[in-house]
Amino acid sequence: MHFEILLFVQSVGIGALLVLGYDLLRALRKALPHHPAAVACEDLFFWLASALAVFAGVYRANQGILRSFLFLGMILGAILCSSTISPFFVKGSAAILGIPVVFAKFSTNRLLFLVKRCKIYACKFAYFADRKKKARVLRVKRSKQVEKVRKRKRKKNKK
Repeated sequence: MHFEILLFVQSVGIGALLVLGYDLLRALRKALPHHPAAVACEDLFFWLASALAVFAGVYRANQGILRSFLFLGMILGAILCSSTISPFFVKGSAAILGIPVVFAKFSTNRLLFLVKRCKIYACKFAYFADRKKKARVLRVKRSKQVEKVRKRKRKKNKK
């Protein structure tokens, strides 16, 4: 009888751990939004891993004999955990997992600002460099024209 009570308590703990594992997955989704297809794949892999873990636990603890009180204990543990700890766990985990996301967004925006700023400076530099080049070309052209006019005047004055 003591062995069965211990198994029941362990199954309650396993049910609570399954809920907390799924809550961690939910917190990750809150912190970093996913595409619905990615959410479906995550759910599939989580439940497959959970099923294998539960099967291995039952096989190891009870020599593979399935007993209804084990499943009842898992359901009870899941219900107790989801009604008591789960909401706080999801909020707290989402806040903790959100810190690197906020930092990454801030860093990315800051780096992109610098890149955009450098691009603006490069465009201004190119604009002013092109403008100076054009002014130099115009000065050279004007000086050549002025020189031609002076030569003509000199020729006329000499005649």
